[in-house]
Amino acid sequence: MDCLEFRRRLGVDPHVTDRDAREHLQSCPFCTEAYARAQAFEARLASALSVAVPDGLADRILLAQLTGERRQRSSRRARLGWIALAAAASLVLALGVWRRQAAVTAPLSQLVAEHVTGPHERDALSRTAALPEADVRKAFADRGVALVSVPDGVAYVSECPVGDYRTVHMVMPRGGEPVSVLYVVQHRVPASTDFERAGLRGREVPIRDGTLVMLAKDRDSFGALERAWHEAIEGPPRLSAAGAP
Repeated sequence: MDCLEFRRRLGVDPHVTDRDAREHLQSCPFCTEAYARAQAFEARLASALSVAVPDGLADRILLAQLTGERRQRSSRRARLGWIALAAAASLVLALGVWRRQAAVTAPLSQLVAEHVTGPHERDALSRTAALPEADVRKAFADRGVALVSVPDGVAYVSECPVGDYRTVHMVMPRGGEPVSVLYVVQHRVPASTDFERAGLRGREVPIRDGTLVMLAKDRDSFGALERAWHEAIEGPPRLSAAGAP
């Protein structure tokens, strides 16, 4: 089981009782964090549904049983109570479904910002030594992308799920500051867009059939990185007929 399949099962069954899902949970720190968030959400739902029993409820029930009239009134109240309880349960279920759908339909920029600023990525942001090109090529190849070249300065690379998206997550230090660079496969935004999330500046760039997302304290290095990854994924720019010798 991969991370994407685990997240789908987690959305259906927050307790992931499936054996394959439990085995994956034991070996994947990213899905372990997602599981912890799901359990926290379920706990909040359970807390919201917990209703204290009114004082004297038992006495009122005993008194209601003394006469047929009171029994009938009690029966009517019970039916109304079950209807109210069913309505409340439906409302909570709808709320849970809405919250899960909101997580799935959240903007890509938001999901990426939450991922790169999460506690599990702190070590990645501190990396400065460049990795071998082979490590970067393998990560992209595992996502079905063959690189034409590898830009300099990739200090961290990992095949990370971000929401329901499959990405190659990298850190490329520039000017003494980390720049998070993610390539989202099989999801192409319509146009380049700048954004700000979680105190960071960001940019989404469509490249081939995917999207390059960059986040850093400033956008000074984005132009050069964008050109480098365009060439790495699509190849060198072709000369127009007018510019050809």
